[in-house]
Amino acid sequence: MNVVTWPGRTVAYLREVQAEVRKVSWPTFDDLRKSTTVIIIFVLVFGVVIGLIDWAWSLILVDGLGRAFG
Repeated sequence: MNVVTWPGRTVAYLREVQAEVRKVSWPTFDDLRKSTTVIIIFVLVFGVVIGLIDWAWSLILVDGLGRAFG
């Protein structure tokens, strides 16, 4: 029976993590900058679209139905 204590398991786990991190293909600074720019533009466009949909629904529901039943 092979009993491994928690400190031994912790050390083994950290060594495995270190080995896996070495295998990671890290992006270049240029790739990182391009990806960040795309994400920021996407978030801004998506925010504008959601804002326009919210504005349209508020016109329909609050102003339109509010006048009909108010």
